[in-house]
Amino acid sequence: MNDILVEMAEAHLININREVQQLNQKKQDIESEILRLKNYLDENSVVVQQAKSEAQAALANSATTPSSENNPSFPFKEVPS
Repeated sequence: MNDILVEMAEAHLININREVQQLNQKKQDIESEILRLKNYLDENSVVVQQAKSEAQAALANSATTPSSENNPSFPFKEVPS
């Protein structure tokens, strides 16, 4: 009877060890995915910020560009707001 209990305890510990190993692998996978997503976020935040700056500059430039009402050579009519 004691032998059976010892074998059961050993089997249980083997299962626990296997589960710990699987959880450690999942942890590594999750950490890798977090790093990948952080890098993606950082890289694309720069792209979005550049596009935003360019759009703001274009809007500022268009605010100072003459409209067709003030400049007859300007080919487009001003869009009403």
